[in-house]
Amino acid sequence: MTTRIPRNAKRVFYATESTTRTKPDGEVIRCAGREQRSTTFREARKFLDDLGVPGGVSVWTERSQQTNAYADRRADGTWVALDRLTGKWEPLPDTAKEGQA
Repeated sequence: MTTRIPRNAKRVFYATESTTRTKPDGEVIRCAGREQRSTTFREARKFLDDLGVPGGVSVWTERSQQTNAYADRRADGTWVALDRLTGKWEPLPDTAKEGQA
């Protein structure tokens, strides 16, 4: 699935699969896997849900020119989002149950 990002996009969501690799000495390191850019969080969430893998979604905003953490998909399929006011990760509702993203 390829999403065309318009030139004048105010926000771009990056969904990145989280994978781990084991070095020859036994150390486990976290690496980035497949990635998709989207204009909505719903598309980014669907990408990781369709893969069925843990991963993260970050958001780039035009105004700040920065990329910040937005949400994470855990290995068990649950989602948590970063509350910008408290700095804590809060559970997100399941889209199938709630009917929204």
